[in-house]
Amino acid sequence: MSMMDEVSPAESRRNVVTLPGAGRREAVLGVNQTYLLEEQRSGGTLTCVELTVPPGQGVPPHTHHLEDETFYVLDGTVEITGDDLPAPILLAVGGLFHGPRGRMHGFRNAGQTPTRLLVFATPGGNLQKMFGELADLTSHSEGMPSPQRVVELCARYNIFFAPPPAD
Repeated sequence: MSMMDEVSPAESRRNVVTLPGAGRREAVLGVNQTYLLEEQRSGGTLTCVELTVPPGQGVPPHTHHLEDETFYVLDGTVEITGDDLPAPILLAVGGLFHGPRGRMHGFRNAGQTPTRLLVFATPGGNLQKMFGELADLTSHSEGMPSPQRVVELCARYNIFFAPPPAD
């Protein structure tokens, strides 16, 4: 059991500080993640993760059914797609995208250098647990797991990917 699992309900309602350079780290499908606020420390209301996304990497269009997801660009640029957007949007440092539950969105680092993003999920927990399983899958696979395996795992957390475009 980790220290985060041992947080009492009273402790989860206290002010939380994460110092620079602190936070639990894990690698998920080639993306380094640092948890700045885990759902256990927010009473389940929020998860905040810093992502470092290599060039060309990202997440294809998908829909969350249990949480809203917000992206804030810290370094680099990220290309955002969404079913409410007429075309992909390139967000630079200081740009923000909010994807409410039930609305499709995706992102990728369209630049030549790593992009750093803050990702906020509300409520916290579901996305954090899914990332944990994907990290386990990544660490126990020889190379990257199959896309089908990733899609099946995400579906267990009510996150569904759009079908690929027809050629």
